[in-house]
Amino acid sequence: MSRPMPDAPEPPRRFRLPGWLDRYRQLPRSVHHFAAGQFMINLINTAQFLLLNLYLKSLGLDDPEIAALGSNRFVATLFLALPAGLWLRGRPLRRPLLIGSILFPCSALFALETVRFGAMPLATLSFLLMGLSSLLLNVGSLPMAMRLTTADQSSEALSLLFASWAAASVCGGVLSTTLQAIGSIQLGGWSVPLDEHATLLVLTLVAFSAPVFYARLPDPPGRQAPRKHWLHVGAADWPVLLRALVPTLCIATGAGLSIQFLNLFFSHVHGVSSTAYSGYGSISNVLVFLAGLIVPEVKRRFGWRGAILGVQGVAVCLLAIMGLTELVRAASWSLPLAIGCFIVRQPLMSMAGPSTSELTMSYVGEQNRELMSACSGAIWSGAWWLAARTFQLLRTYEIAYWQVFLVTSALYLVGIAAYLLLIRQIERRPPEETPAAPAEA
Repeated sequence: MSRPMPDAPEPPRRFRLPGWLDRYRQLPRSVHHFAAGQFMINLINTAQFLLLNLYLKSLGLDDPEIAALGSNRFVATLFLALPAGLWLRGRPLRRPLLIGSILFPCSALFALETVRFGAMPLATLSFLLMGLSSLLLNVGSLPMAMRLTTADQSSEALSLLFASWAAASVCGGVLSTTLQAIGSIQLGGWSVPLDEHATLLVLTLVAFSAPVFYARLPDPPGRQAPRKHWLHVGAADWPVLLRALVPTLCIATGAGLSIQFLNLFFSHVHGVSSTAYSGYGSISNVLVFLAGLIVPEVKRRFGWRGAILGVQGVAVCLLAIMGLTELVRAASWSLPLAIGCFIVRQPLMSMAGPSTSELTMSYVGEQNRELMSACSGAIWSGAWWLAARTFQLLRTYEIAYWQVFLVTSALYLVGIAAYLLLIRQIERRPPEETPAAPAEA
């Protein structure tokens, strides 16, 4: 009689990522390099968003002067975005992205030092150069991401790029809070202050590593090269582009009026220091990062309407409430309420970013993606430039922040309604065939 064989030992269980997270691991390696390069570039954007206005304020500039100087960054993008988008249609994008990744940290460093030494004409020039380098990066980024992936991976690719911005914001905010909490360090007989300037300088220098990652990108051409002269735009393409740009115009104008001046709002209205503001911003950006990663899953479960209209609608309500705290600033609960709205609003509004980008890129088609990206960049730059000038005028006449925030909320609602129209048209289209995956470098 044979003896029963002992049961074989079970192999050790390996840790498995959740399905929605494992899809990021399956992205092409080039997309990971692309996200790493954008992370480095976004360290500068984060530092400037958190601290640049406060740094300029510490140098003695008032609100109108700060708005006037910052608006110069958008002039180059406003006038050159459309020609750049027309030229880059269907062309390889690696070289423009690499040039932009080199020029942007150089111009940011130049801007920081010229302002510090009071060379305002050179500071104006440096802000213009930052706008030009941002143009190269912004026009090519979304089309390049779509070229590096298949259609079924585009949601994860775009979400990863947006998450890199949030990760840079978290790191920049933590570093800013840490450095300013230390206050100063002693080097020999010298005392080095760790203020807004030191934080901006450190993050700008770190961003000089961005070209290393951009240089490792492949250079796939567009799948549909333009058939005629590069200046030609088909008559049937103009209505499509204009409809796709309406929500961007509304959202960008509203954001330009208030979002870029949130640090001034908390400083003037609630007396929040730059250190505390950076800390609150870091908490918010942790949520932005986490929310950005689940965008593809939200889109699969709730569709375009939930991923765009739902989250943006809640974010608009929070923005209006945050602004209205100015009317009750003396109440003990006013500041906590404003901070809570600030921390939650940004993740919700940013969460819609990957979905709106995918929506508009799908709506305009392969042949118009570079042009759409360029026009979108021009609108953001033009709207923020005009909004900065408008904010300068409003603050000159001492218009309250809460009134500006309500105007922003109204513009956001119009933009959300315009996105609803695009979603309805996309839902009526037949499904497209999935293109073949691009080859890795």
